[in-house]
Amino acid sequence: MITRKSYFYLFVITSYISIIYSSSSLSNNPKSFSDLKKWGKGVVTVQMTKTENAEFRVVIAKSNKERRQGLMHIEFMEENEGMIFIFNPPRRVSMWMRNTPMTLDMIFINKDGEIITIENSATPYSTKGIPSNGSIKWVLEINGGLSESLNIKTGDSVKLSTIEALVEE
Repeated sequence: MITRKSYFYLFVITSYISIIYSSSSLSNNPKSFSDLKKWGKGVVTVQMTKTENAEFRVVIAKSNKERRQGLMHIEFMEENEGMIFIFNPPRRVSMWMRNTPMTLDMIFINKDGEIITIENSATPYSTKGIPSNGSIKWVLEINGGLSESLNIKTGDSVKLSTIEALVEE
């Protein structure tokens, strides 16, 4: 015979299982770069010399929610893809790699578009803070090791050509 107490326990167990199941396997965490399709998009150009530059298609993280999400859970980006974090007004920031499975280069850019710090090949999943070492307006994240292989260095100039309207809110 099924009693009210049995129904109650059945309800509790079913509820618990559905909460666990929905938070793990049905999670809304993006897995690939293309999953961020609702985010703003742009093109970032890093000018290394007068004749050499590198261009990246980027998704834009400008709200607090987008900056908190960042590239967490993203498992793959093409070589010419990245994310640009916008901080308005400019400020000192500290980034981390929590829940980020890819190795990334973090390029810290001041309000004048000059690279002031580069963190090469940040450690995946690390919660260690990576400081900007000065007031910045943008952080560009690209695949780990790419800064060195493309010879991107501090002092280089960065242009946010297709997202300037978003930057100057």
